[in-house]
Amino acid sequence: MRIVDGVYLVGGSSYNLSSGCNVYLIDTLGAGFILIDIGSEEDVEMVKANIIEEGFDPDSVSVLFLTHSHLDHSGGAALAKKTFKCKLAAHELTAEAIESGFQRSQGRLTPAYVDIKLRGGETLTFGKSKIEVFDASGHTREGGDLCYGLKVEGKSLLFTGDTAFKCDRGLMAGHPVSSWLGSRDIESIRKYLRSLENLSRAVKPDILLPGHGLLALKGGWRELQECIRIVSEYAEKISTN
Repeated sequence: MRIVDGVYLVGGSSYNLSSGCNVYLIDTLGAGFILIDIGSEEDVEMVKANIIEEGFDPDSVSVLFLTHSHLDHSGGAALAKKTFKCKLAAHELTAEAIESGFQRSQGRLTPAYVDIKLRGGETLTFGKSKIEVFDASGHTREGGDLCYGLKVEGKSLLFTGDTAFKCDRGLMAGHPVSSWLGSRDIESIRKYLRSLENLSRAVKPDILLPGHGLLALKGGWRELQECIRIVSEYAEKISTN
């Protein structure tokens, strides 16, 4: 599904494209294609089929960028690397989980070498595309959450994984913030809030592309602000209980 020229949705249970997270395909115009997240192992073949259905060669995928280590985003990383013969890129903490084959809060995954280890703050150029890397710690207990920025046709796109979502009626991707954080202490919640605030200061996305649920194809920065409001209210509620 085309989002803007050169950017496509090729996975996501909300769209019956796969069984896991939203998966995005970027045409770098010169250095093959980039994937943002992959889902679990069972999603890899579905993503491959969707790439073909869009009219592209899956063997042209050069890099798979991962937003965090949870299995519904990174569980298929090893199989994807083998299937697409691509490099893997992730936060160095996510890389530890993938290379060890163990995600502390969710269990085992097939290990794979992560070729590009990130921390946040990097800008990577592939063909005519520049990928900005933003540290967004707070969703996973282990850390290593990243968001990725891209400019296309004068518009700012932000791929947020499970850090920020399209909001509705005080819910993030249709769920309360507690479903994305689980049982956390107030300091962990404030850390997540700081990441959202830092992200909002660093980028004003026209289009916000989350790891689950609906896409914000206009006014993405408003969704980011709404996420901040929701998490801020939740933090205040927890701190007063």
